Amino acid sequence: MIFIDLDNIYKDRNIPNKYIMTLVVSARARQLSERKGAICGYDEKFITRAVEDLADGKIKYSFIDLPAKKIADEPLEA
Repeated sequence: MIFIDLDNIYKDRNIPNKYIMTLVVSARARQLSERKGAICGYDEKFITRAVEDLADGKIKYSFIDLPAKKIADEPLEA
């Protein structure tokens, strides 16, 4: 088993915190698992590959700021 220093990865890649890094890695792992058949000769787990991609700088991420949903003007019941 290969040890990957996650603290260094999120600091080196200017990721604000470990929770955002988790979101980025999980999204990449999901992307890899959805196209599993297209990756020839791939034997690693998707999470490991996603972390390695992030460490190598192969992943770029950004957040989209969506406007908040407007809640109907209904009185609150207590």
